[in-house]
Amino acid sequence: MLKFWKINFAGVPDYVRVELIDMLFQTRVPLAISGCLLVGISLHMAAHSANSGVLYALSATGAGLTVFRLFSEVAYHRRKRRCALSLAEALRWEQLYTWSSFSFAGVIGLLGAISFLGPNPAHQLLTTALVFGYAAGIVCRISVRPAIALPALMLVALPTAAAAISRLDSNFHFYGFILVAFLLGSFETVSFIYRQNVGQISLKHEFAILARQDVLTGLSNRLGFHERLAVAAMHARAKGDLIAVHSVDLDRFKEVNDRYGHDMGDALLRAVAERITGILREGDFAVRMGGDEFVVVQSAVGNHEEAMLLARRIIRMLSEPFALDGHDVSVGASIGIAIGPQGDDTVALTTAADKALYAAKSAGRNRASFAGEHGIDPLARAG
Repeated sequence: MLKFWKINFAGVPDYVRVELIDMLFQTRVPLAISGCLLVGISLHMAAHSANSGVLYALSATGAGLTVFRLFSEVAYHRRKRRCALSLAEALRWEQLYTWSSFSFAGVIGLLGAISFLGPNPAHQLLTTALVFGYAAGIVCRISVRPAIALPALMLVALPTAAAAISRLDSNFHFYGFILVAFLLGSFETVSFIYRQNVGQISLKHEFAILARQDVLTGLSNRLGFHERLAVAAMHARAKGDLIAVHSVDLDRFKEVNDRYGHDMGDALLRAVAERITGILREGDFAVRMGGDEFVVVQSAVGNHEEAMLLARRIIRMLSEPFALDGHDVSVGASIGIAIGPQGDDTVALTTAADKALYAAKSAGRNRASFAGEHGIDPLARAG
């Protein structure tokens, strides 16, 4: 049984951990239903019991916990809408969820124990339905975090089972043992559901990465580009920086494909991607848009001269021969540059860079051109 307590986040990627925690806060309707049932059953029992004071207290506690848990879930989703949660913050939310869940489970377990220590079969029937129903909800909805689900299950079931077994009646003993048997069986179910969720989330993220990654070069593709550019623009706005979008198109690439074949062309594209990424700073990134078109996003740009320095470096680097399969293959690059003040409209920025690239190619190969009034920089011509 110790193996169940070893189910934790060890070896699980951070993005999976955050998503598993997020799944805990998707239970608003079950929370409301279980809270209403707890309050209703405890009030009914209080009206027909000598222990009315304790039962009224349990009813009030259950109502307070229900309101708190619903409020916490609403607050969590409001916070998440502002921006993605870090793992550290997600773990703090999980801790809040954990203690409120344990408290609520404990109230249900105590209510079940009181009913089986009393003489009223109707109360025992009601609490049995509540205990089994809530335990089933834990298995279905909280198994994504076994460290919460397993203690909560015990808090719900063990007090009720212990109270039943303590009665001098074999029928109650049988009931208590059945409840413990279901509890033990639920441990394996929790473990199974947890493993399934971890596997599915990991697979989903792997497919998401593949959908945003160019298979040939390993760079981001067009879909990944727009997402990463939006993030770069957001950071630029926060810091008051500029970002530069460099639209890069290889010169004479078709000649390489026609002369040496597509396999050589693919090898050339991979080599180009390696050279470009090799000179980028942390925070900058390169994207293959398709064919022989690449985009380089330069973050935290101080001025136009800084952007032009990178463009010149890319042009010089890509103009050097590539040693591929025993051949020295030469191409070049034309670049269009657009700079956005504080990460403004990313679509307009990309469109401006494409127009600047067209101007650079129209003026000749191995050139860089700024969007707008800056025109073509003749100093960017390699060679």
